[in-house]
Amino acid sequence: MNRFAIALVAIILIASSAAAESWSQVAHSVMAGTAESQTNSAETRRIIKEQKATLTHEAVVLKKSIAKKQITFDALKKQYKTLLDREKQLEEELEAQAHELKTIDGTIRTSAKQARDYFHDSLTTPEYPQRTEVLEGILNPKKFPGLSGIQNLLSLYLEEMEASGKITHRDGQFTAVDGSNTNAEIVRIGSFTAAFRTQEGELGFLRPKTDSAGLIAVQGNPGWSLSGNMNDFFDGKTNKFPVDISNGAALQRLAQKQKNIMDWLSAGGLLVWPIILVGLIAMILIVERFYSLSRIRSNSDRNMKRILEMILKGDWKECRQFCNDQSNYPTCRIINHTLKYVSNTREIIENAFQEAFLKELPMLERFLPTLGVLAAIAPLLGLLGTVTGMINTFQIITLYGTGNPRMMSGGISEALITTQLGLAVAVPIILLHHILDRRVDKIVGDMEEKGTSFALALMKKGLITQKTERDSDAA
Repeated sequence: MNRFAIALVAIILIASSAAAESWSQVAHSVMAGTAESQTNSAETRRIIKEQKATLTHEAVVLKKSIAKKQITFDALKKQYKTLLDREKQLEEELEAQAHELKTIDGTIRTSAKQARDYFHDSLTTPEYPQRTEVLEGILNPKKFPGLSGIQNLLSLYLEEMEASGKITHRDGQFTAVDGSNTNAEIVRIGSFTAAFRTQEGELGFLRPKTDSAGLIAVQGNPGWSLSGNMNDFFDGKTNKFPVDISNGAALQRLAQKQKNIMDWLSAGGLLVWPIILVGLIAMILIVERFYSLSRIRSNSDRNMKRILEMILKGDWKECRQFCNDQSNYPTCRIINHTLKYVSNTREIIENAFQEAFLKELPMLERFLPTLGVLAAIAPLLGLLGTVTGMINTFQIITLYGTGNPRMMSGGISEALITTQLGLAVAVPIILLHHILDRRVDKIVGDMEEKGTSFALALMKKGLITQKTERDSDAA
């Protein structure tokens, strides 16, 4: 192929230079070019042979290297697969550990938040101001609490437990009702109650502030009874101190406005006044009955013994004088009236006794039926007030619904107060009516007993029998 090209080139050259050169020169040139081409071709074949040998050797070497590298690649590929499996396993373990750490972190932070809320409302916190800083460190979102956070949180709880079992008496500062900072003696009873006493002798209870750390005075006066115990405790005279185990609920009632009796009655509505009127009338009648019955003596055994002795002796004038002197005994008054008819028949004497007995009975039972009626009226008026109050409550619910309980409190107060007042009036009336009724029964029983004894004495004397037989003979 190279020779043909060379010849073609030579012919072209000859054709192109035919006009300028001669054929001999062209032939000489062609021969020279041919010889040079053969030389170049031989040199090219040699070079190609050498390069082929070199490339063959290099190919053998490369194949051996590739074989070695393939073995290495297979080993690395196997190792890579093993590492991928190991990586997956470690990722799963890391994910599980991260979930556990997240759970632990959430638990610690939740406990820390609960502790922060609890310590904020604890009476012991003013004595341990470092609690806030410790809790802020645990609740820092950029930092994992770790073991130190758990230990600090546990220490705070143990500190609170220890403080809740102690009684402290110290000088400290608190916020008064008017907002001023005041120094005073402060007593803390565990985590239940804290109280203060100023230099002027003012006493009161304390509770934690809602907006910041510290203590604030509870509105309201502890009262003379609690104040006496508190002063004795501050002075070291006693170990008794009022404690609010409701965690402040009882002390909050001191801050509420204490209603007087007129406010309480006004909340009960109009029916409160009829109930009070019933109670006043009943009280007047009860006082009158107790006064009247207390002047009447019922135990007349000794007097009756003396009267029977005089009857058996026939000393009628002396007997009547004795009964007049003992007229504060109903029995003596009845016998004195009956002695006027001693010389008559048995029926007349019994009728005379019954007449005197019936004359005494209304005086003894006076106003007792009225008290019974008043005792029944009082709870009925209270029940009427309850119905009226509930009607008002339902009318408010109809107009405004149940969204505002304060609007319904008026009707509920009227319903409850009237019932309470009606029962409070009726129960004492019933009890006192029973006492008075038993007193009257005792006096009546004594009169009946002594009347029977008097009749038996007359029969024993023979006055009744003789008169009765004489009347029968006359008939």
